Amino acid sequence: MTQAKKVLLVGWDGADWKIINPLIDAGLMPNLSRMIQEGVMGNLSTLYPSLSPMLWTSIITGKRPYKHGISGFIEPEPSGDGIRPITNISRKTRALWNIFTLNGIKSIVIGWWPSHPAEPIDGVMVSNHFQKPVAPYGKPWPVSPGSIHPERLIRNLVSLRVHPQELDVNLVLNFIPRLSEIDQEKDHRVETIAKIISESTTINRIATAIMHHEPWDFTAVYYDGIDHFCHGFINYHPPKLQWVNEKDFELYKNVVESGYIYHDYLLGTLLKEAGEDTIVILVSDHGFHSDNLRPRSVPLEPAGPAVQHRHYGIFVAKGPGIKKDELVYGASLLDITPTILTIMGMPIGEDMDGKPLANIFKEKPTIKTIPGWDDIKGHDGCHPPDLKIDPVEAKAVVEQLVALGYIEEPDDNKKKAVEDCIRELQFNLARSYMDAGLYVKSIPILEDLYKSNPDEYRIGIQLVTGYHRIKDFEKARTLLEEILERKKKNAKNAQIKIKEFRERLKNKSADEWTKQEQNEFRRLRKEAGINISAMEFLMGNLLFEEGKYEEALEHFRKAEKKDKLRPELYCKLGDVYLKMGKLVEAETSFKRTLEIDSDNSEAHLGLCRVFLKQKRNLDAIEEGLASVGLIFHNPRAHYYLGIAFHRLGKIIEAIQALKISIIQNPNFVQAHKRLAYIYKNRLKNNLLAEKHERLAKESEEKLKNIQKTMEDISSINKLEHAETSLTSDLTSIMEMQNKLINKPFDINKTIIIVTGLPRSGTSMLMQILEKGGIEIFTDEIRKADENNPKGYFEYEGAKSLKRDSSWLKDAKGKAIKIVVPVIQYLPNLEYIDYRVIFIERDINEIVASQKSMLKHMSKLSDSSVSKILSQQVHLTKVMLALREIPTLYINYNETLIKPNDTVNKINKFLGGLLNTSNMTEAIIPALKKH
Repeated sequence: MTQAKKVLLVGWDGADWKIINPLIDAGLMPNLSRMIQEGVMGNLSTLYPSLSPMLWTSIITGKRPYKHGISGFIEPEPSGDGIRPITNISRKTRALWNIFTLNGIKSIVIGWWPSHPAEPIDGVMVSNHFQKPVAPYGKPWPVSPGSIHPERLIRNLVSLRVHPQELDVNLVLNFIPRLSEIDQEKDHRVETIAKIISESTTINRIATAIMHHEPWDFTAVYYDGIDHFCHGFINYHPPKLQWVNEKDFELYKNVVESGYIYHDYLLGTLLKEAGEDTIVILVSDHGFHSDNLRPRSVPLEPAGPAVQHRHYGIFVAKGPGIKKDELVYGASLLDITPTILTIMGMPIGEDMDGKPLANIFKEKPTIKTIPGWDDIKGHDGCHPPDLKIDPVEAKAVVEQLVALGYIEEPDDNKKKAVEDCIRELQFNLARSYMDAGLYVKSIPILEDLYKSNPDEYRIGIQLVTGYHRIKDFEKARTLLEEILERKKKNAKNAQIKIKEFRERLKNKSADEWTKQEQNEFRRLRKEAGINISAMEFLMGNLLFEEGKYEEALEHFRKAEKKDKLRPELYCKLGDVYLKMGKLVEAETSFKRTLEIDSDNSEAHLGLCRVFLKQKRNLDAIEEGLASVGLIFHNPRAHYYLGIAFHRLGKIIEAIQALKISIIQNPNFVQAHKRLAYIYKNRLKNNLLAEKHERLAKESEEKLKNIQKTMEDISSINKLEHAETSLTSDLTSIMEMQNKLINKPFDINKTIIIVTGLPRSGTSMLMQILEKGGIEIFTDEIRKADENNPKGYFEYEGAKSLKRDSSWLKDAKGKAIKIVVPVIQYLPNLEYIDYRVIFIERDINEIVASQKSMLKHMSKLSDSSVSKILSQQVHLTKVMLALREIPTLYINYNETLIKPNDTVNKINKFLGGLLNTSNMTEAIIPALKKH
């Protein structure tokens, strides 16, 4: 593949093919039409939660939010005294422009969300704060500090800004032809439209100017205009919805289409400036419902407008080496960074979650990888480390400073704002884990949030979903019933208060209500509402998973009575009918889903399964291909395609589909078995047949162990019974670890990790290893004291493992202490093996030791601390087992009594070459008081 000289990445927030396609057909978006004809196009699947700062950071890093650190729209001020819009300071991984800076490649970044404060990259960055008109027309319009790098460009760029009141009225008339009919004293929507136009225009003017005057290899330009037009005016977009006011529809029906047409014009200026030797990629982070799926109301909750988003954004690419006039299937927004790195001839980080879109190139590209770009040293244009702050930790830092008397406690309003902000960041983090299938990480976060916010319906529903996914149906059903009961009670009280509210304000029209009164009414409306359809749907889901199909069907039908436009409901009805053998009803349900939402991947997969049962194999292939075309990472869909191809004698296609399903899910037992059958009976290849038979058996065994472990996780989640739950059977975990202990390893490529709760004996274990001849990875910053007379043997960076793991590569062949619960952030690195020595001590002794060390700092009861610590230990054991990390468990008190036994176990675990006589010298029973 010929390496491109330049790459231009254009972001249109919220752009959707359902709106674009009719405009292209009408000749109203000529620039995008030309891009498509000269390149490739397709859907771009999003992530959940579909919140723009999270998504655009995933686009530019190739990583999910729980890896890159951006988890919402706002974050606490570093001081903890209030909140602020989300900044890039919270990002904990390198973006594309940082990778390019590291390699001497010049970048221009305009308006990316979030990109404030501007990073000191090799090139130019104008942050997403620059274009905002923050002053009335004619008044001084200050430049937001830190919004431009380098600062030498400030003067020139300021002159390119466009204020809403500077716009040509003829431009505004394209959006609102009946502008003269609007009373702008009462209707401020015209101001909103003008502001969106002016900001998009400013972004475009500074982007084209900088591209023209500054050297660049990579340019990224982000426009939020389409998303803002849609959030404000999508309900006025044709066809008219029954519940939309006729006059408003006539006034504002052109806004959304005009927004797209204007962005096409702006795209044309970018394409002209970029030139024909540039590869241009246009993407959106999600789509937007513009048809019958438009919600009548937006949930009265943070990030509620995301309900208007559609799962698929847009992807277009054209330029040297790119195919022409072809469709791309199965693209995800996580694939953009790996694809651009491939275009630039650079390796992809193995820690990235996306893949390069190799099928867009005329020639098959050479794909190179490295363990991760964050580990490479050098100037990368990131902010200095002292600017970085974990937003979730900011509140804890403030509380500690208050406790120590260094600062005053923030006032109540600011304090509540920070608490609400932290709650949202944690909730979004939990949803990101859930979206990635990491339920073991999402559930504890949701449990903590729900315990503190029992009236937050959305948190409880997510927790129900989490329990459902790990198959703890009893816990899920109990919680769902609890939520419904509380919701009914709160709704009844809210309805009474609404009557009182209306009576109190009966002499005022709604237009005359104060801001406080409006907020009070919104809150009461939220409390008074009950989404019965959603509740019935969830209950039906739980019963379906338990195999109670008739009962599930009853709840789904109740949900249908309340909401006949819910595509996932009809999809689930199809699943129930399939299980019951009612194929005609199943086919009808899946087709009904597609009538509501034609781009529903699960509905196409459902029809594929129906047709397979009916022996309609060609139809099954058509629907299976439609399913993977929408969402490529779908191992079940590839498996069913493999079956259909096999039945039709298309062996090469069958093997290809089955192999993809196994790549996406290595433990897919049925896929291994079918491949074994094909190799044995069709291709007479006994070697490969035996391989997949063996892999099928191993996968079955692994899945049994994982199922046992997940059941164990379910029991640990019952916090109200923590003491008894923590004594549950750990046999499955220990069995998995016993098999891993004897796994061959190269100690020079292995990091030996000593873990356990603080004050459990981890420092003693480090001394034992040092005496045995293992090099200790420590910076000796923390000195010995009365609590640890022999020293702590710590490395300061281990405390920040969640944010920065780049130093881990330097610990190969050495021993490092990483305590519980920090060890849960241990990254998956293919070039490093881990072996863990886990020291356990009586929880009551640990609590007493920690209490003695912290003295007055502990605010919790001993029993509460014991429960929390026990849970942390248990979940860490589960994590180590699920990740198949060889772990040796050592008992602290047994080590003091029988030191030789412990030393011999450690020596055997680490290869048998340690100096055991020296190791026993490090075990001093007299230090137990510490």
